[in-house]
Amino acid sequence: MRRLAILVPVLAALTALAGGVPAHSAGIDPSKGGSFAAPFEEPGPRCVTTADGKQVCKPAGSASIVLANGRILYWNNLEGTENIKLNTVAEAGNAAENSQSRVLTLGSAGPSWSTPSPSDGGAKDQAQYLIPGVTGSAAQDPNHGNDGDLFCSDQVQLADGSILDTGGTNWYEEPQLPGGQFGVAELQGVKEARIFHPDSQTWTPTGSMNFGRWYPALVTLPDGKVFVASGVTKLLKPIYPDRPGDSGTNVEQTETYDPATGKWSDNGAAAKRALPLFPRLHLLPDGKVYYDAAGQVFNPFGQAYDEALWNVAGVYDPGAKAWKDLGIPGIGTAAPGFRGSTFSIMLPLSPPYTSASFLTAGGELFPTPGSYFALPFSTINTVDTAKGDALSTKQTGSLAEGRWYSTAVQLPDGTVAAFSGADRDEVESPGTEIPVKTPEIFDPATNTWTPAAGQSHPRSYHNTAVLLPDGRVLVGGHAPIPTLYTKNLDLPGPFTPNHRDPSFEIFSPPYLFRGPRPTITHADDSIAYGRDITVATPDAADIDHAVLVRNTALTHLVDGDQRSVILPVTHRSNGEIKVAAPPNAAVAPAGPYMLFLDRKNDKGQMVPSVAAQVFVGAPVPAWVEASAGRPATVLGASQVRPDPAPHAVPAPASAPAASLAETGRESDLPKGVVLLAAGAVGVMWRRRVRGRARGPG
Repeated sequence: MRRLAILVPVLAALTALAGGVPAHSAGIDPSKGGSFAAPFEEPGPRCVTTADGKQVCKPAGSASIVLANGRILYWNNLEGTENIKLNTVAEAGNAAENSQSRVLTLGSAGPSWSTPSPSDGGAKDQAQYLIPGVTGSAAQDPNHGNDGDLFCSDQVQLADGSILDTGGTNWYEEPQLPGGQFGVAELQGVKEARIFHPDSQTWTPTGSMNFGRWYPALVTLPDGKVFVASGVTKLLKPIYPDRPGDSGTNVEQTETYDPATGKWSDNGAAAKRALPLFPRLHLLPDGKVYYDAAGQVFNPFGQAYDEALWNVAGVYDPGAKAWKDLGIPGIGTAAPGFRGSTFSIMLPLSPPYTSASFLTAGGELFPTPGSYFALPFSTINTVDTAKGDALSTKQTGSLAEGRWYSTAVQLPDGTVAAFSGADRDEVESPGTEIPVKTPEIFDPATNTWTPAAGQSHPRSYHNTAVLLPDGRVLVGGHAPIPTLYTKNLDLPGPFTPNHRDPSFEIFSPPYLFRGPRPTITHADDSIAYGRDITVATPDAADIDHAVLVRNTALTHLVDGDQRSVILPVTHRSNGEIKVAAPPNAAVAPAGPYMLFLDRKNDKGQMVPSVAAQVFVGAPVPAWVEASAGRPATVLGASQVRPDPAPHAVPAPASAPAASLAETGRESDLPKGVVLLAAGAVGVMWRRRVRGRARGPG
């Protein structure tokens, strides 16, 4: 009670500074602002108490990956903070636990969940004590169940649809007090990497990196190898006696992973660069890696003496293994230079694929300590690869309200939707932020943002949003730091709940309310570069273009492989079109993509189909082929195998049979039912096996 009494005047001041609580967008026309279905979550109580008095809670979707079988792999962040009693800094090194992963299946009978093996990914890192035996030791550490946490790792989809995950958190106390349960928490970057296999739902180890990385960033290169940059080896005490030159900053060395060998190689001195945590990296259509002068800063102290260098955008050439500076973006706009805690979305690549544009909105300006309150400013940086990677910036219309830590999703109609977030930097004063519950949609044709239908649940730190193959968006996550670094405590007033939220809610974008959708009755499921793709559709005469959207692998606002590629129609006939495939792997790196068809309605608005799951630059892997002909999920994918002990949530018997694919609009589902009937969507997904059509499946 005493702590709460002390907080009251502080909270009153913070509320006044925020200027009140944003209004919700009730009554929005769904053809303009979309709609949300009711939230749902894994069955059972949110938390249970074990025999030793610890709480074990359901994981939140703080990292979300859309697998090529239509299922969603996700895992928790900040697991175990519910067991902190007084002070996060003093207790987290022992109280934190390895995050648990889940696989969510959205099926016609309702959502179901299964647990991968091992559920925590299986990594075990070694603590790097500054003075072993003095500042701490592994023998004194009472909890080794938090030595390889998936929290703060990064992930990408490999060419075969398996998931490479690197880095993460090794929690411990340094220095330790006697007994090891208290001290000063350290969050050490993990060297280990692991691979998730969707067919067996198992995690297996692969080669370890040369440097431990907490908050690294991954990008798939044109040759299928994976580039990693940044991260920090010790967040709170970055001092390394064995390599003193690396102390006081993030990991400047970059590495490359070869999936064929499972090994990492250091890229050398010219490939080093000072970057923020989770730097916003993208693969340009010329095969270089672009840094968009944005990332995460662990305020209020930061961890790098060279943070001023983060203001400079740059490109990395994998062939030369060297960086080139492109200058400070945004000079002359309201938001120049580095932007923290915001998204960087690559807008759709269009033929001839000689430039790439990146949308950023919200967040905060400057490195540590940053501008604290979230900004509404929105800009687009463009890199012209035909002109030596020349960089230019334009300011767009602003957001309706500032958004810190908002997740953006590139939609298949070319618009971008931003979800969740808060009105200020939650890391500086956790528990005192006011949530932003009204999504906004950016229209690149007008360069403006428009408020959309409001979310049901507030989701600020560690939120996610991913595009589903049926064109809807799965919104989840929310795993906050304990209030003002004490313990999980919900403050009175408009502030965000300070306990994790394991629920999901599904957003139906406006295009689902704009008339009939085009349909795909068959598509080539393995796409070769530079060739035409044959797509069977009864809407051949009306198709404007096709679009490839890479399957999402997202955490902390970041998906380094996020891209959308517009494919022009080259031929059309009765019931069939041909579209031009991407010319090379720099435009579309090998791996799983969702193929949508876009048509214009009578108002000139784009309406996308349900997607067909395809693989670009790679054969369809055996584990996906093996799923053909199995019962289809609501997303049109096929179940690879029965879930191991799934927790089923049956849909009510009154659920309508009509689906989004049939009607072109959101079905009138009973309250609380968020899924669509599977059968109609399944017919959109057909496979060709040994030269013959096979489906639904």
